[in-house]
Amino acid sequence: MNKKVWNKSAKALLSVGLAASLWLPGSQMTVQAATPASDLFISEYVEGSSLNKAIEIYNGTDASIELSTYSLALYANGSTSVQSEMTLSGTVASGDIVVLYNSGADPAIQEQGDLQNNGVINFNGDDTLVLEKDGVPIDSIGQVGTRIENTKDVTLVRNPDIQAGDSVIDDAFDPSAEWTAYPSDTFEHLGSHTMSGSGETPVPAPELQPMEPQKSFHYENLKKKKMTIGQPSVSVTLNGKASITDGVYMKGKYGEFHGSGFADVKVVLSPARANSIFDFTGIDVKEVVVDGKNVSEIRGAENIRVIDFTNGADYEEIRFYNSDDEQIPSPHFPKENKAPVATKMFAGEQLWAGDRLQYDLTEYFSDPEGQALSFSSTKGTVTGSTLTLDLPEGSHIVGVTASDGNQNVTQSFSVTVSAEAPAPEEYYDTADGLQGEVLKAELHEIIDDHRQLSYSQVWDALKTTDEDPNNPNNVLLLYSGESRSKSLNGGNVGDWNREHTWAKSHGSFGTAMGAGTDIHHLRPTDVQVNGLRGNLDFDYGGTAVHGCDGCLRTATSWEPPNEVKGDIARMLFYMAVRYESHDAVDLELNDLVNNGSIPYHGKISVLLEWHAQDPVSIWEQQRNEKIENIQGNRNPFIDHPEWAESIW
Repeated sequence: MNKKVWNKSAKALLSVGLAASLWLPGSQMTVQAATPASDLFISEYVEGSSLNKAIEIYNGTDASIELSTYSLALYANGSTSVQSEMTLSGTVASGDIVVLYNSGADPAIQEQGDLQNNGVINFNGDDTLVLEKDGVPIDSIGQVGTRIENTKDVTLVRNPDIQAGDSVIDDAFDPSAEWTAYPSDTFEHLGSHTMSGSGETPVPAPELQPMEPQKSFHYENLKKKKMTIGQPSVSVTLNGKASITDGVYMKGKYGEFHGSGFADVKVVLSPARANSIFDFTGIDVKEVVVDGKNVSEIRGAENIRVIDFTNGADYEEIRFYNSDDEQIPSPHFPKENKAPVATKMFAGEQLWAGDRLQYDLTEYFSDPEGQALSFSSTKGTVTGSTLTLDLPEGSHIVGVTASDGNQNVTQSFSVTVSAEAPAPEEYYDTADGLQGEVLKAELHEIIDDHRQLSYSQVWDALKTTDEDPNNPNNVLLLYSGESRSKSLNGGNVGDWNREHTWAKSHGSFGTAMGAGTDIHHLRPTDVQVNGLRGNLDFDYGGTAVHGCDGCLRTATSWEPPNEVKGDIARMLFYMAVRYESHDAVDLELNDLVNNGSIPYHGKISVLLEWHAQDPVSIWEQQRNEKIENIQGNRNPFIDHPEWAESIW
């Protein structure tokens, strides 16, 4: 498992029965070692807004654990039957954690994530989750058979003195017994867990003596995105050229730092307990951030080039010492203002007269220090962070500038606006008389190089392409057929979101511009129904799906209602022709299910049956016209249904 090996508990620090004394200024205390747990247990539960869902599982044992015998089951809406289940994979080290997350979750969750799942990790606050080993429950959140109210809109963190899970899955669930509750969308505790076992027991301290780390780590030329250290007392050595882009995050009570690698690394001090001490004696440190009120002393402070204080940290409440143990004033150096940066390049655009472009500029620029940015553009209009371009025919150069009030950065890109697109009857002239693979290759040339949307632009596009002809304020949802307000786009229960009919994991193209944002296969879908479909291939059979009359689901396949079977087939036919070997991903149809991450989708034999069974509708033809106006290309299998049999 590619996991942050630093997120370990105090258990990993000491063997059973060993107690070590730490001198803490202003405190008379020693810290007892934690007793190892007997098995995995759930250490954090995140039930936030939209798809901000995550489960953290902690290994408090004294050995690494292979995860293939463990699973997490979802019991929804008070049911006594499993609605969805995921089998874990990989290995979790002693004292480490594994985070299960939804692919639509906030980036702060995804950054800590290990295993992504949109079936189980799509729970609501009244659902129950059960962690099992070889099918036997070892921990649970909630109460099987009962819809509970005390796990809604909350983050729950397991208390440090808990060493084992709740294996009685149908007993009353009281979070206050073993958990600390935080407000909705609290993610800061995710990614590490502390287990103190028998707890911290105050005992008389010995005579004052230098502190000594209880665990040491040495690294050469370490390259990571982020390092989180959860042990109470550590020594960390970074030698050589270290690259830790997001920094080293210290959660324990004492830490000392060694080695030349810290010269290019930021260290964030965010200990969970008061009276914490950190020592930078003898090294050069790029930057230190004191996060919160629990730091009482910093040694070797003259070696810190930049220091900052946040979340209530007060430099006047911290004792600073130099490397000779002499108390000194705070090295309260102001941070140098850094210019905004371009995080994503604008692509050149080619579109038809009358088309409009919209950009969410926060996707293209950011500020290294988190300052708010303002935006301007040489063409179009900017409202907040949204740039709208409605340009006449011709070639245009657009310059977009982001400013933090002191410094700025500018990007430029080209937009070419052409005359009206050719009529459909002329669109396929070069394909006349062709058959099979030759036809497929020519159709690819015809529909290739369309105007690619950003993923945020897809929201507005679908409000046009899938508008309910009987209610212009609504869109029609794929699968369920429901008419729902355009304003209810999002990730909450009752909202609609953007369904990738060709599952984006089949080819791992995600939401990247191109296949990930092609509205020929993107459709509005109920959030919960979309989550249940996940990345399943298409086939007959299964059990009925709640919220979707006519939908059937197995562990490996999805059957839509009869009314849209042909629509789905033709969308997948289009994708297999549009994306070929010279594109970012080469998509093909096969006659299998459970295709996983390979760029195939099935089953072609079933799709051809659905294509014949559910002919092209007038609404589907109208949608094809709208997409051409927005994206600049058409779906050949709506215009010429007979070509599917010729190719496949």
